[in-house]
Order: sequence, then structure tokens, then C-alpha cells
Amino acid sequence: MDLTRRDFLKTSTLITAAFGLQTTGLLRIDEALALETAAGGVSLVWLQGQACTGCSVSLLNSIFYTTIDDLLVNKLDLNYHSTVSAASGALAVANAEAAYSAGNYILVAEGAVPSAAGGGYCLLWPKMTMVQALTKYTARAKFILAVGACASYGGVAAAAPNVTGAKGLATSYRGKRVIKIPGCPAHPDWVVGTIAYLLKYGKAPSLDTNSRPTDFYSRTVHSQCPFNGEDWAAGLGQIGCLRGLGCKGPETRADCPSRRWNSAAAGKPGYNWCIGAGSPCYGCTEPGFPDAMSPFYQFTTGASGQTGDGEEGDDGFVTGASGQARAGRGEVDD
Repeated sequence: MDLTRRDFLKTSTLITAAFGLQTTGLLRIDEALALETAAGGVSLVWLQGQACTGCSVSLLNSIFYTTIDDLLVNKLDLNYHSTVSAASGALAVANAEAAYSAGNYILVAEGAVPSAAGGGYCLLWPKMTMVQALTKYTARAKFILAVGACASYGGVAAAAPNVTGAKGLATSYRGKRVIKIPGCPAHPDWVVGTIAYLLKYGKAPSLDTNSRPTDFYSRTVHSQCPFNGEDWAAGLGQIGCLRGLGCKGPETRADCPSRRWNSAAAGKPGYNWCIGAGSPCYGCTEPGFPDAMSPFYQFTTGASGQTGDGEEGDDGFVTGASGQARAGRGEVDD
């Protein structure tokens, strides 16, 4: 029987899944495929800076567009990921270096970039800081993605007092615009959907002024919220508009109300989202999160039926004392 190495690896994936070992099988099979870029698939290098790995964990829950094993085995060649790759040490670094030598890869950055102490607060591997890695790997990347609030704008890592000088990625590197997919964590559909667009069209999708794909971040959460126009809720977990409890939905752009989280099947929306669970939106897709969005919970006395202390303009943003759009804390220079 004529069985190629790639066919063998794909068949092994099905076997391991049948024995309940899909995740373990995925990691090892994906690492083997990463050494065979000639077999097909676009090369992917995923660097992790100051992060909690939450965006990687979120990505592993992908199911709406495609499953993570289909994405990594059939669509991409994951050359380096410090969490998902089975290889470690010198072998893992060698994979990253091989991808760099070949060039034309998708570069993903997760986590903030610490700029203080010469970048010494975050080492990816010996003698390679996150700052140095971005300087090097952006040079030969075809596309650059910043996944999560921290990589996009600084996020939690850049919260005060920010002794590490954490920042988000620059808007562009060497003339290549960075595609930013913020969220804490980023929804897997936002990441997979953007990568799918890159693979299909070979170019970046339409981006807004904050470098976010407009397919996912074009409308405010408030404008899509099923509780928009309802009386203010009296407390957490109660039905009604949560503006009076500090909800940042009017100034936050994301499709969380319709997409939701934890989908159970391909093409199906998720089960729930922050506001659906009775918690205010805390603006995790916006520049300046979390400091500029704090406090997350703040009770405001308002008249029954009041949906805000400002007016929503044509762009979906709210103007007024508590409805100002916030600016970010800075980005790494390219």
C-alpha cells in the first residue's frame, strides 16, 4: 500500500481521537507536520510575550469555522508555539529558526511586549527577548497578527503601575500593518476567521482605525444588545440594561451579543456571553483596557428606563461623561 508520511500522520490523528487522546495526538502530530513545510500548508510562528496563555486556550476551543486539529493539521504548519508544540528546548527553537529562514509565514504574537530593562522581563528562549523576536521575525513574515488585548494594546500586562513597560504591538512593522484581534481572551472565531481570510484571499481583511477586522469589531456591543432600551437592572445577574452597573457596551466594539461563547457545533453560535450572564461588559476589546475601563462595576442611580447618560452617535459610540472613548497607553515602536 502506498502511504505517504502525511497520510500516516492524518490517519494517526483519527486513531488517537478514537481512543480519547485527540489533544495529545494533535500536539505530537502537529509538531511532526511542522517539520514538513513542503507537504503543504502555510507556515505559522506563534510567539508568546507577557500573557496568561488564555488566548491560546481559547483558540483550542475552536469549532464554529473549523476545529483546531483541522486548522493545524490540514491548513497550517505550526512551526513554533511554546505551549502547543510538543517539542521544547533546542528542537523548538530550531523549528522557529527554520520558519524564519524560509520566510513568508504568518506571525502571531500573544501577550504584551515589555520594553523596560531592555526587554529583559520576557525571554522567549536564551538570548531572545520578546522585543528582539519581534524585530527579527516581523522582517520575513507575510502577515502579522496581534492576538488578545495584551498583544494588541497592552491589556492587563500594561495595567498600572506597569513596571515592565508593557505595550501592545506597533501598528505596523516595515510597512506591514499589524492585524489586531483584541479580547481577554480573544474569541476563537475572531482568530480562526481572520486566518481563514488570509489563507483564502492572500491579503489582510478590512480593518478599522484600531487595526481590528471590521467583520468582528464594526458595531458596539450596546447597539446589538438584547437589553438595549430596557430598564436598568437593579443588580448583577438581573434582567435589564446594565449601564447603571458600569457596563462598557456603548463604547466597546465586538460581536459578542450574536456570536457568544462556547459553541457546541460547527456554524452554531455559543451558549452565553458576559452580559447574558448578568455581568456588565468590561470593554476588553478596546485600547486602554483595563485601566481606562475601570471600575468594571459602578452603580449609577438613574431613572427607570434610562439606557445611558449620553447619546449614541452615528458611529455607535456614546458621548457624555461616562461614554467617552478611551485612548490606549501606547504601542511598541516598529
